[in-house]
Amino acid sequence: MRLNNKFYLLTMLFMVIGVVSCDDALDINESPNNPARSTPALTLPSGMLYSGQTVGLDFALVSGFIAQYWTQSPQAGQYEVYDRYNYNGNATQSGWQNSWYGAMADLKYVKEQGVEDGLNNHAAIATLLLAYQYQVLVDLFDQVPFDEALNGDEGVLQPGYQSGEEVYDRIIALIDEGLDLIVPGGIAPGAEDLMLQGDMEMWEKFGNTLKLRMYMRQSEARPSVAQAGIQALENSGAAFLGSGENVAIAYPGSNGNQNPLYSGDVSANPGLGNVNISGSASVITPMLDAGDPRVDFYYDPAVNSGNHVPIIQGEGVEEDGSEERDDFSTPDAANVAGPSTPVYYITGHESLFLQAEAIARGWMSGDAKTAYDAAMEAAFLFAGGNDASSLIADGGAYAYQGLESIHYQKWLSMAGTQCVEGWSEWRRTDTPQLEQSTEGTAANLNGSQFPRRAFYPVVELSNNPNAPANTNIGDPVWWDVSE
Repeated sequence: MRLNNKFYLLTMLFMVIGVVSCDDALDINESPNNPARSTPALTLPSGMLYSGQTVGLDFALVSGFIAQYWTQSPQAGQYEVYDRYNYNGNATQSGWQNSWYGAMADLKYVKEQGVEDGLNNHAAIATLLLAYQYQVLVDLFDQVPFDEALNGDEGVLQPGYQSGEEVYDRIIALIDEGLDLIVPGGIAPGAEDLMLQGDMEMWEKFGNTLKLRMYMRQSEARPSVAQAGIQALENSGAAFLGSGENVAIAYPGSNGNQNPLYSGDVSANPGLGNVNISGSASVITPMLDAGDPRVDFYYDPAVNSGNHVPIIQGEGVEEDGSEERDDFSTPDAANVAGPSTPVYYITGHESLFLQAEAIARGWMSGDAKTAYDAAMEAAFLFAGGNDASSLIADGGAYAYQGLESIHYQKWLSMAGTQCVEGWSEWRRTDTPQLEQSTEGTAANLNGSQFPRRAFYPVVELSNNPNAPANTNIGDPVWWDVSE
């Protein structure tokens, strides 16, 4: 899929801060209105927008299909490779390039130049987002460059790769560096902070919650490290995101200033005309069975019937041509795939589910059921302000049953809104038990393996001899040791 990312990003920058690009200008006489180099204030929103493009579209598509939030519509065939598990490195090329050469290059500049210019809060935000982007890449690909990464200006054009485990430790240190840079009451970004408008208290909570997420991601691979890290967070008095405290990029929704998924898939210009994605039975059917009102937040009912009609994962590619997209449920046009839908990085309910799991494992103080119920109330508040009380009460469909309840509800609450994280959580916990249609060509799976990683893009394999070879999509990343 080829998207006009540059047009989208530059137009958004015009709207928000009135600039065209963060690239250094030509070496001419400097004017305060036309600086010869960029500044942290000009570069920060560019880095954010490139990052939002990766988690809101580039990586969200493959993740959303494999996490079984979405499945291929019978009306088109753009994404049937995901339903058939025979995607290749082309599926990740845009996300890889937008991560390294867009988001992370910009964020590294803000991190370094912000400190030099005395804008420590700008640098802190960039450092925390740089850590976030590294985490996304490790969770998808496993081994990535770190020590030699982002040093193209020093001639390092083929950086060496490090193990995902080693990079995770580096990321934790990077988060600590970002938190240490925060200066309460200091100069803070304004409109150039497209996510939190310079609210440094919220950025501190973001950093702490990101660490909590990363420690919990290691729960099966390195439980002692996870436990020690989480207990250290609690002992330090770290504040985490709470109910309704969502870290996201909001989009105005006007032409050229739209949510990446809407711009890249739903819109006819420059997108694909809104014919590809249908709602998966893996989510919609259990929600309907439970009487869960959130189904109306995450999915629109079928146009032709007015009812929710899901497709069994993978069977959309098998339709005989008599059915069309409007016969089935689709991602909600406002809350999931609308022009002004935010791209969510961490939500308050994700944070509360993480805390509930930490308590359930004995790694944090508190009562697990109480924490789970609070996470559920936050998840229902997020998804349309619904009331969860009857479903989480004793005997209710979502009553607390231990870790499996936490894992299942976290995955369910990310349906279409946090696709990358949802796929990672499924791989860590193997909850729920996902199934794939075995009808006809839908059974043409890559080694009959459920995908547990992304493939390195062809351009990276061609240009960097240090890049690991792609093996099988069923090979787990380092922290994925569940059976």
